[in-house]
Amino acid sequence: MADAILGWDVGGANIKVARIDPRSPGVPAAIEQPFALWRDFNRLSSELAALAGRIDEAADVAPPAAMAITMTAELADCFATKREGVAFVVGAFERAFPRSILWVFGIDGRFRSAEDARRHPHDVAAANWMATAMLVARAHADALLIDVGSTTTDIVPIASGQVVAAGRTDSARLRSGELVYTGSLRTPVCAIIRSVPLARGRSRVAAEHFAIVADAYRWLGRIGDGDYTCETPDGRGRTAAFAGARLARMVCADSETIDADDISAIAAHIARTQARQIAHAIRQVLRRRGTIAPRVAIVAGAGAFVARTAAEAAGLEVGDLGSELGVAAARAAPAAAVAHLLAEMVSVRP
Repeated sequence: MADAILGWDVGGANIKVARIDPRSPGVPAAIEQPFALWRDFNRLSSELAALAGRIDEAADVAPPAAMAITMTAELADCFATKREGVAFVVGAFERAFPRSILWVFGIDGRFRSAEDARRHPHDVAAANWMATAMLVARAHADALLIDVGSTTTDIVPIASGQVVAAGRTDSARLRSGELVYTGSLRTPVCAIIRSVPLARGRSRVAAEHFAIVADAYRWLGRIGDGDYTCETPDGRGRTAAFAGARLARMVCADSETIDADDISAIAAHIARTQARQIAHAIRQVLRRRGTIAPRVAIVAGAGAFVARTAAEAAGLEVGDLGSELGVAAARAAPAAAVAHLLAEMVSVRP
């Protein structure tokens, strides 16, 4: 039986790590840590080492001998190409964990060595959605995975226990509707709406980074201060009052010139519009599957509540990955998934 395994999902804005021990069944331990890679990429190795120490703190053990890695960080604009980004992330892991064997997950659902990942970077770039979908397919033979993270939404069809996505790369998935560049925290409000309803009539919104969707969900009480894990646009606090002030600024106002009802109208309109956009992509994916389209959605990610609203709007029954993996692991689903998949691979080896 395999020893404990760490699974990693390294993005441009967040790092997620999950720890599973095949000898001790139970929900995986998981940590999600905001990290602005594009701003501080030279600190990635030390950040990885610190997170490994945190997740293994209770067990008081050294980093596991095997680690599973998936990433989307290669798209960060601190890298000129995805090839450069993949090589940098792999190198950061090698520096942080020189005694661990690194397995990098690919879009074909297989693991490869660190060196193979360097040689074929496009085979491992942005493969995290495949890992989550493969894990979900173990328990749900026919389903639609809807994983709403802080920045993006993955919509992945599963049929007869197999991932049947039309796209593999991010570019292809954007075209197919299987990737929607909207999330539950970091998405700028001006990327979701163009106008809002106010008491005095409809108003256009400023095309400025005044507020993000996290501000709408914070004002509406859908998330708390602790769930608002990304940076705020103005560098101020994460309370509902600060979030409301940022939302008011979207119509070039402030808390003295519009009231709480107008701010609530802005926030509700943002939430409705985002759910509609995701529901539209869900329907696009379902139409392509025709009469064999799944009728059940499995939701995951930091924005599972957004995924649920969109799935119900598209007429799907909804199950929550959090009830199966635990809430923390479902928020960090790709990290937990690659850890589970690597454990399976190691356990079947002679």
